[in-house]
Amino acid sequence: MKRKLPVILLTLCLLPLSATATARASEEYVPDYFYSGHDFENEDWYTTALADITKLGSGEKAFAVTENAADWSGITYETLNAPGQQTIDVRGMDASSQDLSMINPDRISFSTQTVFGAVAKTFDPEAILERNKNPGLGIRALHERGITGEGVGIAIIDQALLLEHEQYKDNLMLYERIHCGDDGAKMHGPAVASIAVGKDIGVAPGSKLYYIAETHGHYSENGAYQFDASIIADCVYRVLEINRQLPANEKIRVISISKGYAPTDKGYQALNDAIKKADEQNIFVLTTSTEAFYENFSLFGMDRAYAASPDEVNSFRPASWVAEDFYTRPKNPFYTESIHFPMGSRTYAACTGPEEYEIAHDGGLSWAVPWCAGFYALCCQVDPEITPQKFIDLITSTAVSNEFTYSGKTYSLNKIVSPAAVIAALQG
Repeated sequence: MKRKLPVILLTLCLLPLSATATARASEEYVPDYFYSGHDFENEDWYTTALADITKLGSGEKAFAVTENAADWSGITYETLNAPGQQTIDVRGMDASSQDLSMINPDRISFSTQTVFGAVAKTFDPEAILERNKNPGLGIRALHERGITGEGVGIAIIDQALLLEHEQYKDNLMLYERIHCGDDGAKMHGPAVASIAVGKDIGVAPGSKLYYIAETHGHYSENGAYQFDASIIADCVYRVLEINRQLPANEKIRVISISKGYAPTDKGYQALNDAIKKADEQNIFVLTTSTEAFYENFSLFGMDRAYAASPDEVNSFRPASWVAEDFYTRPKNPFYTESIHFPMGSRTYAACTGPEEYEIAHDGGLSWAVPWCAGFYALCCQVDPEITPQKFIDLITSTAVSNEFTYSGKTYSLNKIVSPAAVIAALQG
């Protein structure tokens, strides 16, 4: 059963809607951020706390709530790892009683809180975490040239965030909840925020961050879950409201949503309609289902070994969770036509403390989305007139491939994003 939320957040839900939202009453769709019409079981698990977005115009930060760091002190090795499991997860735990010395480090997910026992001499957790803070593919070289995303706003719609993490606390301009059932910071939020704008980790460390925490569906007492894409749609509309408060030179240009959706999902059309509204205002909305709205743009990710250079194209391999299928069907259009972004072996901000970090070799699309969002922010800085379609055309036309050998056969990982080539094309 999900734990109920603190009373203070339920009180904050009674804050009035902003004047901006009220002024939109005559438009064709006005989101009900407090979901007064929802009659789902346990609707009181979800809270809304809207920030005072009028502060943003004068450069003030607007936080509706703060979140407690996650407490993982009760997690044990046995609760996360089953016998014979391919990957070993020791994040946030004392694993000193476990002999991991014979295990390939790439199979171990860990954090700065992990206490290791016997490990191979070549396994240096601190060095692995530090090396893999690098966003990769030459992004840091762009930063050195002053291309950091400065003047470009990024919005993220995801799980509850640890606001004070050192990676993004200075970038964070707005934090609020819309239909959020989290009882404190969750793993996903700090990770995606740091990948997008983290000072050492992020693709766009110069961008300002506007963050909405939400739960895109409903849980029942028995743990069943129903996804509702219309909740994400409402958050997109909220971003458009927020954007109207921002100065012309600091507008939100991209929204990162690490979630996919399909025509069979509840609220599918509502979300596509919201993305259309954003697109009309030249705001790029990235999901794990980019192809659902943007023609000829399928986003995917790739992995690499912990020790492999993040900057070298030849370091990357197919995502581990599709590798078996890739090697069976390497010519499948899904692999040959998707644009590949860095995903695995990424150090990211942890939800357990403001100076804590985690890493896993196996990446998910959730990490590729904020990476792409951050890169789009860099492109917006270089060319403020860029559009999502121009970006899609450029990353497609400049993409590179990586040929490699696996089990005696040669394979090609196609359409890997080439940041330097895209920026060079924008600069003419």
